[in-house]
Amino acid sequence: MLIKTKLCPLVRPIMRRYAGRYTDRKLIAGGSCGSARSRARRKKLLKSRQSVLADDEVELWKSATVDLMSDEEDGVVGGVSGWIVRPPSFRRPDLSELCVKLQSWLEATPKYRATHSRRLHNGPASERTPPVTYNPEEANGQFTEL
Repeated sequence: MLIKTKLCPLVRPIMRRYAGRYTDRKLIAGGSCGSARSRARRKKLLKSRQSVLADDEVELWKSATVDLMSDEEDGVVGGVSGWIVRPPSFRRPDLSELCVKLQSWLEATPKYRATHSRRLHNGPASERTPPVTYNPEEANGQFTEL
């Protein structure tokens, strides 16, 4: 059964403005609820890696953003369940090495291991495209040229 409703003339423009903003957010976040969850997961990963950062690595880490963190999806590899990790293909190699080093320091912490699922480094690099908001003049060399 279809119920028709008539909206107040004052509400329609507000709804149109909201719908326009929503599509902008969808483009930025990747377009789906799953992408929003992935982005939130990458944001938590960025913060946790930043917590174990050494003084000599701060300069390189300044170029790290949420968009440069690895994609993680749950799965099973060889009978072991955990997060399947795929680094983005556009991330610089030296930043990738730093991420691996910081992650190993995190996983050496018993509290981190107790509260986080196992990370399974399996699979090719992520096919995610560089962010829509990418500006080469502000990039500070954080991306590799494809």
